[in-house]
Amino acid sequence: MAKKKNNIDWFGIVLSDTFGGGSELQQINFFKNLVKQNHYCMMICLGRKNMGCWEFMEQKGKVVYFPFGPKWIKLNFLLLYPYLIFVFSRYRIRYTFSTQTLINSAIGLFKRIGFLKKTKVVVRESNSIFKLLKGIKLKRYKLGYKIGYQKVDLVICQTVFMKEQLLESIPWLRSKKVVVIKNPIDLEDIAEKSKVPMPEISQSPPYIVAAGSLHPKKGFDILIDAFERIKDKWPKLNLYILGEGAQRPFLEEKIKTLNLHNRVFLKGFQTNVFPYFKSAEACVMSSRIEGFPNVLLQMMSQNNSVVSTLSAGGIDKIPGIYTCPTKDVEALAISMENAIVNDNSAKRAIFDEYLEKRSVQSFYERIKSYIE
Repeated sequence: MAKKKNNIDWFGIVLSDTFGGGSELQQINFFKNLVKQNHYCMMICLGRKNMGCWEFMEQKGKVVYFPFGPKWIKLNFLLLYPYLIFVFSRYRIRYTFSTQTLINSAIGLFKRIGFLKKTKVVVRESNSIFKLLKGIKLKRYKLGYKIGYQKVDLVICQTVFMKEQLLESIPWLRSKKVVVIKNPIDLEDIAEKSKVPMPEISQSPPYIVAAGSLHPKKGFDILIDAFERIKDKWPKLNLYILGEGAQRPFLEEKIKTLNLHNRVFLKGFQTNVFPYFKSAEACVMSSRIEGFPNVLLQMMSQNNSVVSTLSAGGIDKIPGIYTCPTKDVEALAISMENAIVNDNSAKRAIFDEYLEKRSVQSFYERIKSYIE
């Protein structure tokens, strides 16, 4: 007699360590919303348990952690498949939600070969892949689309620009349900985290803050150059960069070369960025390219003086922020100056109204409307 399968409402996979970046944050927020609604969920985290980001799932679900780090998965993605065979053979899954292209492809492939016949597969594009990647890496992702996206039920793009470049590069996806749903933001969670007292901040001199992985696409080298242009106008002003990554040695050397070691500080990964955003003179997003920068919404939730490069579609439509072209040191410096000197108090109401339209519950309801 065949063993009865256990039922799972929603299933997901995250390709990162548990603290992750923007894509991981979207999955955390989405699954938190599901748990609050008493859905039984399961998550596979392709990294070791260390930061406690998924503990909330224990209320109404299960988390499986990989025994090795995400770098191994990136080197050999086939390591994921034995785990999926084990999970899909034991559980009856109603919906899947994933946010990275190669993971999306893996889940789509399992539906294509019959493991997930009755499962609705929802995938979200995390980046404008065809603007970000080239050469062998891009070919790998194109193969992922071809193998796994044939049977997905819904493809979510963060912006109209992202949807247009995806359909232009993968024309056969036009026959699929490809939609634009803007990134959600968990305002309730942010409100709680922003209340946490941070002695280091209260005792700090005035500062500008940026946040993200220390990766070339985040443009922190450009930000440091822009700060160097304005530092003499505000001799007590510092620059804090929150985040960690492979570009740390390069950025440290740049700070040293510009003699900014006592003005620019790489603060490392922070579990709670919101007190930093709240107390800053201005928040800056300096990226060269983004899918859509979730950190920009987080900054807007805490601070009235927000600067962003036009590194993703839709940023030019956000009301109240200071914008400038990407890779332009002078333009970024001018935008930072404007954010510091102008009275931005009236922007609080503008930002709040904009963010209220991007709740996690609204994001969930939009998805359900497309797949049911």
